[in-house]
Amino acid sequence: MRLVFLILLLLPFSRANWIDYLMNTTTGIYFNSKISEFAEYDFLDLYCNVLTCCDDPNIHFKYHFLEREIKTLVFGQHLVSDVVLNAIKSHWLKENPQKALVLSFHGPTGCGKNYVAEIIARNAFSGGLRSNQVKHIVATNDFPDVRKINEYRISLRDLIISTVKKCPRALFIFDETDKLPAKLLDTIKPFIDYHPLISRFDFRKTIFIFLSNRGGSEIANITLENYENGFPREQLTMNHFERRLSEHAYNEDGGLKDSSIIFHHLIDHYIPFLPLQKEHVKSCIKTYLQKRRHDNLKPNVIQKILDSLAYFPKSSNAFSAFGCKRVVAKTDLELSKLGNDEL
Repeated sequence: MRLVFLILLLLPFSRANWIDYLMNTTTGIYFNSKISEFAEYDFLDLYCNVLTCCDDPNIHFKYHFLEREIKTLVFGQHLVSDVVLNAIKSHWLKENPQKALVLSFHGPTGCGKNYVAEIIARNAFSGGLRSNQVKHIVATNDFPDVRKINEYRISLRDLIISTVKKCPRALFIFDETDKLPAKLLDTIKPFIDYHPLISRFDFRKTIFIFLSNRGGSEIANITLENYENGFPREQLTMNHFERRLSEHAYNEDGGLKDSSIIFHHLIDHYIPFLPLQKEHVKSCIKTYLQKRRHDNLKPNVIQKILDSLAYFPKSSNAFSAFGCKRVVAKTDLELSKLGNDEL
């Protein structure tokens, strides 16, 4: 707590003068014996971990970490690795983008939509989802009463403006987009359109991500059809999905349907999250076991966990019905059954 207070005291000083200031000031925080150790810290980074900073975006946008995490922690989603990584990198590094970047994540439950959004947040902003510049909005929690639509529109508009007022770099994640009223989504439209300024602020450096299960059945059907025809999963491209996903956004009730965002073609990329196969679920299990420090379990234990999950279609059981969503619960249950000699 004292260190936080000290950082706040140092705000009027340039970073170049911080070390000199510490050397010549009695603070009562054990600096006499530790000053050389503290001098090695980047105090700007330390400050930015406590409060919100808004400086050169390259300082906080860790592209290589983002790339590594998506490629090593997100299983079975090669299209996500390709499109999302390049779209975010291109937008973030542009000095003057034409508009906000808008991504729409679609797919069955448990395939990584929320997880990828979280990975993006923590590699773009200090503090990740807890950053003041990241707003994670869940439809059923934040906007539960359709009768309050006008009140919600005002609060959403104020939230977006107040966030970007602090810093033009911001990330807005809308979970359960299919449960948002179209009129509420229309509130977002000016901020993601081709406007240089809205209410005197520039919103073109922001990123909006919509998460939805809508289109999940269509994605599953396309993936299954190609699987049964012997077409390699890794060779599926955006061309297999994007047109049909945009059609679903137009035609399925709820969320994006009837919103001006769709009519004005303001979504830059529709990203399909494919249903996971057993090999991907197995990777999820192994990753969780490593986190629990049980990565030396016998193969038959992992197989028991795999067998406890549901799959489709009945003819082949090739795909997980719930992705990796139930992996934690099923793994914890199986671990609780094991004796100490098996752990």
